[in-house]
Amino acid sequence: MSRRLRRQGGFSMVELSVVLVIFGIIGLMLWRWVADTRQPVNVQDIRRQVGETQSAIEGFVLSRNRLPCAASDTGGVENCGDATAVFMPWRTLGLSSELGTLHYGVNRGGGFNLAAVPAARDINLSFSGVPVMAVDDAAAPAAVLAAGRVTAELAAAQAQRSVVNGLDLCAVLRDHANNPGAAGTLRAGNIAAELPVAYTVVHPGLNGQYEGNNVVGAGGSWRYDLPGRVQDATYDDIGVAVGPADLSARLGCVARLSAAQAAVQVAFAQYDTTRVMQEYWSLRAFDITTAEDGVSGAETGITMAAVGLAIATTSTLVGLASAANTEGLTVYAVVIAAVNMAVAITETVLAAQDLVDAQEALVEARAKLVATSDYAATVFNTLADALARGVELDRKGLNP
Repeated sequence: MSRRLRRQGGFSMVELSVVLVIFGIIGLMLWRWVADTRQPVNVQDIRRQVGETQSAIEGFVLSRNRLPCAASDTGGVENCGDATAVFMPWRTLGLSSELGTLHYGVNRGGGFNLAAVPAARDINLSFSGVPVMAVDDAAAPAAVLAAGRVTAELAAAQAQRSVVNGLDLCAVLRDHANNPGAAGTLRAGNIAAELPVAYTVVHPGLNGQYEGNNVVGAGGSWRYDLPGRVQDATYDDIGVAVGPADLSARLGCVARLSAAQAAVQVAFAQYDTTRVMQEYWSLRAFDITTAEDGVSGAETGITMAAVGLAIATTSTLVGLASAANTEGLTVYAVVIAAVNMAVAITETVLAAQDLVDAQEALVEARAKLVATSDYAATVFNTLADALARGVELDRKGLNP
């Protein structure tokens, strides 16, 4: 009986040992799994994290038209009011919390604050406040409608001046790149060799500690290490630094700014054409006024000629009757009467012809104004289209 108990006890110890081994294996696997999920185990994972943050940062630029500010702590919310913040704003960017310990720097000095871009740095469709003269002739509805389109597009262009978009960021990046030595800007390198940086992302490497210039940078300085610094026993940080020209190229700023600038130049050229057309319109309108004055003068001339003819006729009849009564009728008196009548009739005929000519001139002037109205509508619509294209490109910014 005691042997059986001892045998049963021995089996219990073996079973307990097996259970402990199993638990040990499971515990080891859990420990490895937790370690794998908490931190990268190789350089490739680190570079993946850095690349992920870079993509998120540039995606933020496309949606917000600026670079994100750094976070004050590992909570990951950007804090644009903290000039010394250096942590990755992972929560703002929609990233994983495992990136919360990464350091992030964005240039906010030297007059090139990439985290707070001012509006209206490059595009101006206001034509220096010079209004386009409206066409208010009731006989030119198409021209009036087109002129109204121009007025509306000019108002839209003026309103767009206060709106920040990707083109404004491109303008700041261009100025930043053109002033590499501006004091107070974010740098990558060391005292001997450094480059201006738009933003930088740094991972502490496998040892989890920031080293080199990244230690100073992490303290709110303006300098971080270049990503290509040689790695050795005293330095294994991994990061990326993007210069203003590089970021401009990555965002396609040159093509977008060029397209917007071309649209603006087209709008200005069309504006000049519109002003010339308006002067031509004024001449055509003046022709109508002149022709109307001519018709009015010709009508007055006919009236005066008719009065003259009536007076000549009356005078002739009175003269002939008087001469006949006094038996003094002579050939001379008849001739004089006939001449007066002929002059009066001639003046009446000429006055009538002047009226016809004046009326024909008025009809021609009005026809020219109608043709000018059609031309004005085309010119105004072309200008409105050019303005609309410029505003569209400005609103689009860096978006496709």
